[in-house]
Amino acid sequence: MENQDTELIKIATLQARYGLESRQAVYDRINGLDIKPVARGKITPQQLELLDKLDKHIRGGGAIANFPIQPEFEVPALEKLDNQLDKLDNELDNSENLTAISLMAGLVEKMMGYMGNKRSACSSASLSPLAEYEELEKAVTHKWILSTGKVKELIGVTPRVGKDEMTFVWGSFTFTKAGKLGNQMGWLVGKT
Repeated sequence: MENQDTELIKIATLQARYGLESRQAVYDRINGLDIKPVARGKITPQQLELLDKLDKHIRGGGAIANFPIQPEFEVPALEKLDNQLDKLDNELDNSENLTAISLMAGLVEKMMGYMGNKRSACSSASLSPLAEYEELEKAVTHKWILSTGKVKELIGVTPRVGKDEMTFVWGSFTFTKAGKLGNQMGWLVGKT
C-alpha cells in the first residue's frame, strides 16, 4: 500500500505543472476527462499522462470538449498485414472454409438486401403514402421493365405466376413477364 501511495500524484501539484491560474482550471480538466481520483486529492500516473496529453492539446489551440479520449493504438505495418493475408489465403484453400465463407457471404448479402428494402420502404413512405403507385404509374408511362426485386420493393410481394401464366395482377396493375433482367425475371408494368 505504501508503494502504491508514493506512485500517486497530488492534484494540488498540477496547477503549477500546467501553469494554470486557478485550481478550478485543474478540476475543469479532470472533470472534462471524467477522471476519478483514486485517493483523496490524488491521481495515478496513467491519469497524469492523459492530463499531459490534454494540456498539449489545449496549448495547440484545442478545447477540452473536442479532446479525443479514445485510447491510441498502433496500426500494424503493411508488410505484416500482407504476410497475414498470405497466411489467410493458404488457409482458405480448404474447401470446407470456402463453403463456410460463401455461406456467410450469402447471409450478409441477404441482410444487406433486407436493410436496403426497409430503408427504401421507409424513405418512399415518408414521401407520400401513395409513392409506390406513383412509381408504378411512371413505369407504365415509360414502359419500363422492372426486376422482380424492384417490383417486390414497390408492392411488398414477389410477383409469381402459374406454370402457363404470363401475368401477375396487383390492384389495378398487371405485371407481365418480359424475359430476364440480370439474374431476375423482368416485368413489364401495365394498367388493368
